[in-house]
Amino acid sequence: MNVKRVLGIVLVVVGAVLAIFFWDLEYVWFQGGPLGLALLVIGAIDLADSFRSAERKKRAGSDS
Repeated sequence: MNVKRVLGIVLVVVGAVLAIFFWDLEYVWFQGGPLGLALLVIGAIDLADSFRSAERKKRAGSDS
């Protein structure tokens, strides 16, 4: 498992915990729910990019 995939998984998990359990948590400048949703989206994009690049590498390797 590469670092980008692990980072994506961590962002999704942390975002889900913030969005589900700490929606109303207010700490200085942020609220837990919207920050959790943002982390979920960023983590999902990171995971999708990781899987897409792995698929491209696999296809490029099989062509030669």
